[in-house]
Amino acid sequence: MRRWVVLAISLGLALAAPDFGRWYPFSEAQALAQAHGRLLLVYFHSPACPYCDQMNTFVLSDPQVDALLRGRYVVASVSTAIPEGQNLARRFRVLGVPSFVFLVHRRGTWEEVGRFFGSRPRAQFLEELRRMCAKGGACG
Repeated sequence: MRRWVVLAISLGLALAAPDFGRWYPFSEAQALAQAHGRLLLVYFHSPACPYCDQMNTFVLSDPQVDALLRGRYVVASVSTAIPEGQNLARRFRVLGVPSFVFLVHRRGTWEEVGRFFGSRPRAQFLEELRRMCAKGGACG
């Protein structure tokens, strides 16, 4: 049954014009990434995390970062302050925030191509996004 629901969501999302600049809840982002052959970036964060605020303010809002995310990724925004986010953090073995988990859908399953933890400068984050893109085979 779950497979049919994911398929229906995927089909619906594939027919609609997706906004890749938007950050989605995990299940919606997963369906979008699968339907459009994009990497899935799962961003784990918390409202009480000063390093998350630093990433949001100085790195994730940067036009170059935004352009790369829009061009190659679907971003799932997961708050560890809510039970659903806590469950996903356990599932993906996330030990702290901010954490970034990179997934690609291959051969019918989700494969992790990389992850990193903590705040970093914009230039380093851009380089890591490009490296994950190359590892995931989504750089065109």
